[in-house]
Amino acid sequence: MFRLHLLIFTLFISGTLCRPQSSSREPYAWDQKSLQKSLEIFTAEPHTVGSDRQAVLTNWLQSETEQMGLQVTVDSFAIQVPDPSLLGGTSSLMQSLTIERSARNVYAKLKVAGSDCVILIGSHYDSKRIEGISYVGANDSGSSSAALLEIMRQLKAVSSLSCSVMAVWFDGEEAWLPEWRDGQDRHPARQQDNLYGSRHLAAQLQNCKAGLCLPENLGGESVKALVLMDMIGMPKVQLTLDASSDPRLMQMARDLDQSMNKDLLYSRPYPKPIEDDHRPFMDRGVPSVNLIGFENLQTWHQASDVLSTLDLGSIEKVSQLAIALVTKLGETP
Repeated sequence: MFRLHLLIFTLFISGTLCRPQSSSREPYAWDQKSLQKSLEIFTAEPHTVGSDRQAVLTNWLQSETEQMGLQVTVDSFAIQVPDPSLLGGTSSLMQSLTIERSARNVYAKLKVAGSDCVILIGSHYDSKRIEGISYVGANDSGSSSAALLEIMRQLKAVSSLSCSVMAVWFDGEEAWLPEWRDGQDRHPARQQDNLYGSRHLAAQLQNCKAGLCLPENLGGESVKALVLMDMIGMPKVQLTLDASSDPRLMQMARDLDQSMNKDLLYSRPYPKPIEDDHRPFMDRGVPSVNLIGFENLQTWHQASDVLSTLDLGSIEKVSQLAIALVTKLGETP
């Protein structure tokens, strides 16, 4: 019996030692439990730009991404939002038209050794300020912001990337006033009241030989593209054919959708222009695409935009398209 046990043990060890060694970058299995946990954190309370809760989320994102081994930077900057009490009225010469808020973008880079280019993949993580309701923005910010954490975990397993990938959680995408254009059209400040975080980063991009590069404190790589996600959590999600996105990247996303999904994400052929965090980058010449589900709007900016209305399968499906798109963009210099 001892000899039999010894033989079995020897065969087991031999099989283990002779088995081909797996890559150090194993394929990362999508983790619905991890996604669910992140969504619970994002949707626990309203978290408008400059709020105490938003600061808690900033610190949590920093901790989560540092634990992944990513290069993390929290970029804090002051913004001036229109004073809501002056909406539709006038002000005295001595009265300030704006209120200062503290905004924070979170950048988490998966660095590819020797790479001099970077692909940005982003989501806004602030919730909309809506008077009279407790708005947590489960779909409108939470779905894509939680997905971005899982996407970065999965991209760490991709060994074919030639460009680094930097996740960006933009702060201050939402208008402080009730409507998107109120700051320009109805407020005496006559200022743009949205896209604060994306405008901040886009303005920091520097002219370089390869086009536009990140500032030196973020690595200085040339920015190859931005893949933005927003509102990706509604059941049977449908992505909007965004006329404001780069046509080549939009076609690339549609082609990948055709090859990956039996139930297509892009099944509605009518394009519409979307103003979102990709616009400041497009305006500066960075090819950008917005993966946004701006079709089912029944909970958009409503108190009903809560975790229980989300479909984790929808979030995963759009996330896998985003991963495929970033991977395709990152396979060549």
